[in-house]
Amino acid sequence: MKPRSLILGLTASIALLAAASVAAQQPPQQLTPQQEAQRAEIRAQQQELQRAQAIALAQAQQGPQPPPFYVAPGFPSPEPLPTVPLAQLLERVARSSNKQFIVDPRVPQQVFLGGVRAEDVNYPILLAVLRNHGVAATTIEGRVNLVPDANVRSLPVPFVNNDDAKIADEEFVQRVITTSTVETPMLVPILRPLLPQSAHLAAMPPNKLVVLDRYSNVKRIGEIVKALDR
Repeated sequence: MKPRSLILGLTASIALLAAASVAAQQPPQQLTPQQEAQRAEIRAQQQELQRAQAIALAQAQQGPQPPPFYVAPGFPSPEPLPTVPLAQLLERVARSSNKQFIVDPRVPQQVFLGGVRAEDVNYPILLAVLRNHGVAATTIEGRVNLVPDANVRSLPVPFVNNDDAKIADEEFVQRVITTSTVETPMLVPILRPLLPQSAHLAAMPPNKLVVLDRYSNVKRIGEIVKALDR
């Protein structure tokens, strides 16, 4: 139940109990033990509903809260993952690789290196670490753009129709693949499960296939298409 609906329901219940309490507090000429017990029960219910209303009001003011993390009895609480500032990594990699970075403000500012020492992070390792954080990298006009991978398809990702060893495997590129014997619409349901959600795959009948993904995966898709097109 939503906090506002809960508050309205509790308020109505308190009003009803308040009316019953007023009626119960009317001093009758004689009160039986049963009437005394009924009046005490009404007062207790009224106090309980008032406490519930106060709790619901506080929750509504705080907004939705994430569920608490449950730790099974007998198990220690998990330690937070050690992270390092992304800005420091980018500064070190920029000096060693002679690259410039443009960072989307939605990119995480703290990253977990997964066992790699910060001083050992080079450009390919940096992109691999960022991949694990849902960050995509693509070079546009000589600068490496770092954006959430869900947004990379809207950028002018470079076309790479011929293999280039200078491109990092983790960078996003796009390629048009041409077949000679296989109709490309037949390949889409075969190849799409091999790509992440951030990638793009579309067929242009009868023999054109457009794929956008990390360079290593684009090359892998090209090899699969080549094998199926024989």
